[in-house]
Amino acid sequence: MLKPFTKYNLRQLVGMCSVLLFTAGWMVADADDLSADQVGERPVTIVTLGDSITKGVRSGVTTEQTFAALVEKGLLENGVAARVVNVGIGGERTDQALKRLDQIVELSAETNSLAANSKIQPDIVTIMYGTNDSYVDKGKTTSRITVDAYRDNLQTMVVELLRRGILPVLMTEPRWSEKASVNGVGENPNVRLEPFVVACREVAAKWRVPFIDHFAAWTEAGDAGTNLHQWTTDGCHPNPTGHQELADLMLPVLQQAVGPELKTRQKLAAGKNVRVVCFGDSVTGVYYHTGSRRAYTDMLGIALRQAAPQANIEMINAGISGHTTENALARIDRDVIAHQPDLVTVMFGLNDMTRVPLEKYRENLKAIVRKCQAAGSEVVLATPNNVITTADRPTEKLIQYCDVIRQVSSELNVPVCDVYRELDAVREDAAFEWRLLMSDPIHPNMAGHKRIATCLAQSITRQRQSLDDVPAPANPVDRTLKSLSEGKPVRILAMPPFDKSIAPALRTFYPDAEITVDAWPTEKLTLAEIEASAKGRVRSLKPDLVLISVPRIAASDSDEAFAESYAWIMNWSLNFGSPTWDVVVAHPAVTDLTSELTQRDDLVRRLVNAQDLSLIDRPAGSTATAEEILLQWLQQFAK
Repeated sequence: MLKPFTKYNLRQLVGMCSVLLFTAGWMVADADDLSADQVGERPVTIVTLGDSITKGVRSGVTTEQTFAALVEKGLLENGVAARVVNVGIGGERTDQALKRLDQIVELSAETNSLAANSKIQPDIVTIMYGTNDSYVDKGKTTSRITVDAYRDNLQTMVVELLRRGILPVLMTEPRWSEKASVNGVGENPNVRLEPFVVACREVAAKWRVPFIDHFAAWTEAGDAGTNLHQWTTDGCHPNPTGHQELADLMLPVLQQAVGPELKTRQKLAAGKNVRVVCFGDSVTGVYYHTGSRRAYTDMLGIALRQAAPQANIEMINAGISGHTTENALARIDRDVIAHQPDLVTVMFGLNDMTRVPLEKYRENLKAIVRKCQAAGSEVVLATPNNVITTADRPTEKLIQYCDVIRQVSSELNVPVCDVYRELDAVREDAAFEWRLLMSDPIHPNMAGHKRIATCLAQSITRQRQSLDDVPAPANPVDRTLKSLSEGKPVRILAMPPFDKSIAPALRTFYPDAEITVDAWPTEKLTLAEIEASAKGRVRSLKPDLVLISVPRIAASDSDEAFAESYAWIMNWSLNFGSPTWDVVVAHPAVTDLTSELTQRDDLVRRLVNAQDLSLIDRPAGSTATAEEILLQWLQQFAK
C-alpha cells in the first residue's frame, strides 16, 4: 500500500503535484476526432467530475466562463490538443459519484462528439467533492456523510481509475466566504468542510496522484486580504472571477500531467523506424517467471505495433537478473548506448533496495538518464512492480525507492510510467486477482508483464492497448520436434499418464525417434509435495520436454495456496532463463473426465496462460481418451 505524506502547506502541495505526476506528452490533433485509436491521432481527454461548483453554469456564469472551459482554452493556447468534458452535477456527493463512475470511464458518443455508438476512455479525471458531503442540513447535527465515508469513497474512485490506466487528479473544494450563509447548526460551512479537505489531501498523498489544493489557495488569498465573497455568486459557488482562479491553479498541474512531447511518439505516428531498449533487472529480462521465452519487452513491442502499425519497431531487451543501477551504469555503454536507441525504458529498484543506499540510487538514476540523453536517446523511467513483502524487500522501503523515481522524473522532465501505482490499485481492488499476476513474491508472470507493457505503451503513445488476448508462443514443442526431425535423441520428463503415452505419440510422426522418458510420480502427493519435487527434479535433469499433468486430487488448502504451488511447479519446470527446454501443461480434464473436483479447472487455465505456457485441454463435449487428445494436440505442430 502506498504510504501517506504527513505535512501539508500550499507551497509543499504544489511541489508535490510536480513530483508525483504521471507524465507523458501528446501530439496536437484534431480535437473533433476523439474516436481514433492510433498514436498521435486524438487529443488528450480530461473529464472534470464534481458537484455544482464543477458544473459551474448558473446565474452570472456561462459555460465558457467555467473552469473546465477555461482549462481547455488554456491548454489549447499552450499547444496541447485537449478536450475537457465537464460532467459536474449539482448537489452531488462522493457516494453518488461512485454510482456513475462506470459511465465516466467510458464516455459515450453523445458526451464526446464521437461517431455513433463509439466510446472512449478518458486520460485524466479531475475529482472535486466535499462541499455537499460535509454540509449540515437544517434540522440535522451531522454532515450528510462522514469524513471516513468520504475518504473511502475518494479512495475507491482513485483506485478504480488507476487500475484502468486513467490518471485521477484530486482537488479540494474552494473555501466558502466568511459572509456565506450558515449551515444547519449555525456554523460557517468551512468548519465542517475542513476535515474533508484534510481527508482529500491524505488520499492524494497516499496514492501519489496529482493534487490541487483550491481550499488552501483560497484560504491564503483570504488571509492576504482578498474578499472571497467577491469570487463567488453566493459565498459558495464561484463567479467568473472565481472560476478563473480555479483554472489558473489547475492549468500548470494539468499541463505537467500531459507532459513533454516525445520525438519517439512523433516518429511512431509518422511510420518511421523506431528502436526501443528496455533496461532493467530480472523483471525486465527473460526468465522463468514469464516462461523463459518472452518478457514485457516483447509485449511492449506488440502494444507499440498496435498503436502505430505503420512504424517499423525494433525491441531490445537489456535486463539482467540481480542487477542494480550500479551494474546498469557499468554496462550501459555496451548494452544500451551501442544500440543507438530512440527511446530507453529504465526499470531498476527491486535489487537496489537491498544494497544500494537511497541517495546513491537517486544519483545513479540521474546518471543513467543523462547518459542516454547525451547519446540522443529519450528516456521513460518506470517504477518497479509492487511485491509481496519479504524481509529483504519490505513494501514500505520499496515505496521510498519509487518516490525517488518520481522525483527524478520531475526534476529531469522525463516521463515516468508508474507501474507500482497501477498494480497497487489492482491489488487494492482485488487482492487475489493481483496475486494471479505474480509468479513469485517479487516477479510478475506474463499476465503481470502484459500489464507492465500496457502501462509503458500508454506512457510512450498515450494509447491504452490491451494485451490480454496475446497467445502463448506459437509452437510450444519447437525444440523437441526440431531435435527429432534432425535425428537427435530427446529426453522427456512427464507426469502420469503421459509418461507412458508421450513416446508412442511422438513416434507416430518420427518412427525412428530415440526417446528417453523419465516418469515424474504424482500419486498420493499434495500439490505442495509436487511443488517440492519439481524444485529438486527438473533443472538438474535438463530435459528437452517437460509435460506437467497435475491430478485434480492433489490437495491444497485454498485457492491462494493452490495458485502459489501451481505457479512454482511451472517455475521449477522451466530453465532459470532463456533459452529453455519445452514445457507443456495438460489440464486435469484431459485425464479425468468423470471427477466432480472441477472447481479449480478455470483457475488452472488462468495460471498456465499467465505463465505464457501452452495448455493441452479437453475440447468441449469431447469423450476422447487422454492418449487421443495428446496425439491430436501434437499433430498441429509435427511436420
